[in-house]
Amino acid sequence: MEQSLLKEPIFEVERILELIPQKSPFVMVDRLLEYTEASGKTGFAIPRDNILVEDGIFSEPGLIEHMAQSMSLWRGYQGFLAGLDKPKTGFIGSIKSVEIFELPVAGSTLTTYVEILQEFKNVTSVGARTEDERGKLLATSEMKTVTVD
Repeated sequence: MEQSLLKEPIFEVERILELIPQKSPFVMVDRLLEYTEASGKTGFAIPRDNILVEDGIFSEPGLIEHMAQSMSLWRGYQGFLAGLDKPKTGFIGSIKSVEIFELPVAGSTLTTYVEILQEFKNVTSVGARTEDERGKLLATSEMKTVTVD
């Protein structure tokens, strides 16, 4: 396993917002815990008033968006290391698979592991695995993201 290139985790929301193109109220990541050239570990404490919380439960679209934004945060830190002034904009190009085993409740904290499976030009194939604070697997996905310059 590669050693993290992140000297210490980033928990400051203002710093996270500098690394991703998303803006409030559509931010679904709030911490960067690890970064390597091929993987990352992010987190998100789900606010009860989050736009994608329904009846106290973080919705399926919320979980999928969290996994996509985990990739976005990985990409943003990569850009920071390369000297970019602002994060590149990107979007989900396609979703190959998503399995949701359980939806988390608002107030819980997610940990997501992203792994870069393949990159070609501005398209990245990424796998993601999301767990709750007890380490219980909540969801997995494989998607392609497209970065726009």
